[in-house]
Amino acid sequence: MQVTRKRKKRANPMANLSQHLAGPVEKDSRVLQAEIALRRNLRAGSWEKYMPGIRTLANSFGVSPATMVKAVERVRGDGWISNEGARCRFSIHRDVILKSKGKEQVLRTLLLLAPKSGRNEPARGTSQILLYLWEMLAPHGWSIRFHLDDYASGKRRQKQWDELVEMEKPQAVLAVLGTPAMAAWARDAKIPIFFCGGALEDFPVPIAGISTGMMLEEALDHLISLGHHKITLPLCQRAKSFSTSLKKSMSHRLIQANYDFISELNTPTSDENTPAAFRMCLDRAFAAGPPTAIVCVEWREFMATLCYVKDKGLRVPQDISLVSLSFDHTVDWLSPSPTCFQYPIEKLAATLCDWLEDMSTYYNYNLNAQLRGIWVKGETIAAPRD
Repeated sequence: MQVTRKRKKRANPMANLSQHLAGPVEKDSRVLQAEIALRRNLRAGSWEKYMPGIRTLANSFGVSPATMVKAVERVRGDGWISNEGARCRFSIHRDVILKSKGKEQVLRTLLLLAPKSGRNEPARGTSQILLYLWEMLAPHGWSIRFHLDDYASGKRRQKQWDELVEMEKPQAVLAVLGTPAMAAWARDAKIPIFFCGGALEDFPVPIAGISTGMMLEEALDHLISLGHHKITLPLCQRAKSFSTSLKKSMSHRLIQANYDFISELNTPTSDENTPAAFRMCLDRAFAAGPPTAIVCVEWREFMATLCYVKDKGLRVPQDISLVSLSFDHTVDWLSPSPTCFQYPIEKLAATLCDWLEDMSTYYNYNLNAQLRGIWVKGETIAAPRD
């Protein structure tokens, strides 16, 4: 009977990353880490005249042979090693290594924090941001550590954030949908922090995001031009400055079009962010209106609104128009196709990467890049019936 030998499991080179890591790791980051490790060993004199072969190095560094080949080629291109000769062994050129400087680049660490949208899921769009950041930063020597945290409520979680910083030792922190509490913590702890969207209140933090205010104003212009004025924007558990800004936009646009602004109809609010609280906001709007159009800040609110109006026996868009200020890839599966906004995620990530690469931006609190979402006219808006 032939005994089948089990293959030894290769160590995972990314095992030291957060257990909450979302999305695949950009391959080039593994090549870069293998290259850095190889250069460090060569400069430290780990081998005398000859370097081990590809498979030996790959096993030692915990990467695939293909990844190791790319790392070795980068080092060979600088003249540190060569593989000429009868046996094609990698010869080490100590004189070249001693003359070179800075080739064993040190990886910089970015701590990326994102709020949970549910029990374990990251906020919508976070995975796309993470992948773009990895693609842009990894070739420049960055390692991204991704953690989910329950900071969406706005409460200060100093102990948890302190522990993360102590564990990861990042050069900078990037918070997706940051909060004033997080801004206050970073200021007190003197930690460079950047916001990818969120609310600042009175705290100075470099922030780049998609402007909800700009999208709301554009959505209102489209709806008002169709004849809508009984427009509802439910606001559940939003930062005070965020809610105030959106209420002002709603009031200004309606009054400018010679319509009244009615708080309970146009901007019903709740201190909670639950399905029940959201439905109660809609109940209050229908009691004061009823509305002929509903604008939703989040995609899950848009889906909840679809269910709500269906329960009321209303048709979209014949009886009521719906607009989402966010986007989801499931739009192609819905009928009628949603009227919504697409986010320029790649442009947003590029802006953040430019800031992270420039040390002069780390405490430049005047940095504020508000990008406009792209209006996608679907089939969920029409002129009101009355």
